[in-house]
Amino acid sequence: MRRVIYNDDSQGVHEARPGNARADLETWVDKPFSRIPIDTYAWCIAFPDVCMHETEVGEVYGDRFEAAPNNSVATIRELREEGTDVLEVVTARAHQHGAEIVASVRMNDTHGMFPDPDDPQMSQFLLDHPEFVIQRQDGVPERALDYSFVEVREHRLAILRELAENYEIDGLELDFTRWAKFFPRHQAAFKIDIMTEFVGAVRTILDEAAEKRGRERLVLGVQVLESLYLCHLSGLYPQGWVENGWIDFLIQCDFNCTNPQMPVDEFAAFCKESNCTHHVRMGNMMGGSWNGKPDMMGRKTVQYKNNSGYGGMVLTPEEARGAAANAYGFGADGIGLWNICCNLGDRHKAGSTGPDRRKFQEDMFVWIDSISSPEKTWAGVRNYHFVPLYKRAELPVRNYPVNELRASPTGAPVQIVTFRRNSAGFRQIFRFWMADGKEGEDLQGKLRVRFLNAMLEDEFALDINGTFIPPEKVERTFEADAELPHVWYEVDLADCPSFCGENELGMTPMRLEGEREGDAYMEELELIVE
Repeated sequence: MRRVIYNDDSQGVHEARPGNARADLETWVDKPFSRIPIDTYAWCIAFPDVCMHETEVGEVYGDRFEAAPNNSVATIRELREEGTDVLEVVTARAHQHGAEIVASVRMNDTHGMFPDPDDPQMSQFLLDHPEFVIQRQDGVPERALDYSFVEVREHRLAILRELAENYEIDGLELDFTRWAKFFPRHQAAFKIDIMTEFVGAVRTILDEAAEKRGRERLVLGVQVLESLYLCHLSGLYPQGWVENGWIDFLIQCDFNCTNPQMPVDEFAAFCKESNCTHHVRMGNMMGGSWNGKPDMMGRKTVQYKNNSGYGGMVLTPEEARGAAANAYGFGADGIGLWNICCNLGDRHKAGSTGPDRRKFQEDMFVWIDSISSPEKTWAGVRNYHFVPLYKRAELPVRNYPVNELRASPTGAPVQIVTFRRNSAGFRQIFRFWMADGKEGEDLQGKLRVRFLNAMLEDEFALDINGTFIPPEKVERTFEADAELPHVWYEVDLADCPSFCGENELGMTPMRLEGEREGDAYMEELELIVE
């Protein structure tokens, strides 16, 4: 059974030292294998037209610049002089660890807003063909290509064929989460057949390559969006790909964070009847990027990012087990680790992980170990911690598929429940997934919900799935703050009504007292299961 898939975005190419490129790259591959039971190692090698390997059909990263613009380009050129390249070195090293290795390809990468010819990540193919660039209704400049054009599809299929035929990899991974832009947004749902045909063509390429190489079936994996609805809006039909027998592993992905709210059962329903293993993405971030109130200073991890808001939240083992319990408990086979590589070196974002980077890395390995199997996940405390992952104060700088203040970059809504002064007596809900208790079994632990811009004199009646929690069982604690006072409501899980998996926390404001600027609201919930 494939349990753990590890993604590396070629960060090791940037980390290698001049004159020591091959040895450093091999050591880079060794590092996660020394601590993580990796089954499948996915190395991101193409972005997708600009490639880190030696290619005749794509563009080698940095080759159009006479002088190396950065350390990654210098590493690529040093390996070339030695008669090898990034993918050959990484593949050989991963195989020494006994792992399956796939070459991961981003289906559109738009780190940046403009088609800038001075940016080595910007492909010459796009610069030469502005007619193929996605045209957005919102007028935001784009640097992603539209798969509606047969020329775009043929160019990228040629890159995938070259990888499958020329390298000793075990297969390919198609990364559809970077950045979930394949057609104009308003047309994507009507162009599902185009991308389905493309994925089928990749399966054919792999089957033909396997025959030429005298191998058994070559693996095809995909990273897709977190729900079937969001996949549909992007022009993707993963259920059909699996049912056609094309896919060997599928990773269900939040855009960039560990999200315990994923509808895991949607994908488990069709993967479990196939030979495709189903995984849920997890990374080290769990609170998005919000850096305003409320403060999260009670947790040690905020020091790593110098951010006291949700954006400073780095996973703890308890929170990791909560998210993983929802993955395993609702039917997933394993975990897909994401962006762990970004914090394993000394160069990338070195100033954003606190004064002790080694401690930061060690803490990361600890939570990964705690969720590397279902048995380890269920063996410890599970903290199902829900916060508004993609809450924003202003529109993001990058050209995400969806530019909104209360939606993820791919369109998932952010739950924030607001209580106006005239809402007394009206029940509102916060929906949450929790694998513990989904069969109605008794639980031990705590439920904690925070009401913001609230006073101790306010009164909220709480219910679980429509059954009220006795008020005398609820403990309230006021925390003063000049800008954002708040009240914690806490109750023993043993005193809560039964849970059922896909749950509702009902909140009915019975009384809202005192003068305040703005409304009371709720956006944070913890369920700590012991």
